[in-house]
Amino acid sequence: MVCDCCLKRKRLFESFAAVETAEGTINLCVVCNDLAYKIRDDANERNLEKFETHLKELDKRGKKAKPIFLNWKKQFVRDLESVLKSEADLASEEGKAAEPEMGEKPAD
Repeated sequence: MVCDCCLKRKRLFESFAAVETAEGTINLCVVCNDLAYKIRDDANERNLEKFETHLKELDKRGKKAKPIFLNWKKQFVRDLESVLKSEADLASEEGKAAEPEMGEKPAD
């Protein structure tokens, strides 16, 4: 078995994660699987800095990744970026609502 991200071969007693996708199953070694979980957790925690750092690490490991992995990663990242963007939109709307408009008196 080979990791579809970094192409690392599975060794004796080493575990790989099998991820079901619309195109089929992708296999991830422990390191690539952990990075995918960290990326997801960073997005859910709205931590853009760590999200980008872990995404760069996964990109570095996946320089020779299989096409099925690249398609999965593209959709995976797109979904998580929408989570980050929706949170940023909510924060900016809350900031606007908290500040009084020009000419308005602040609420007492």
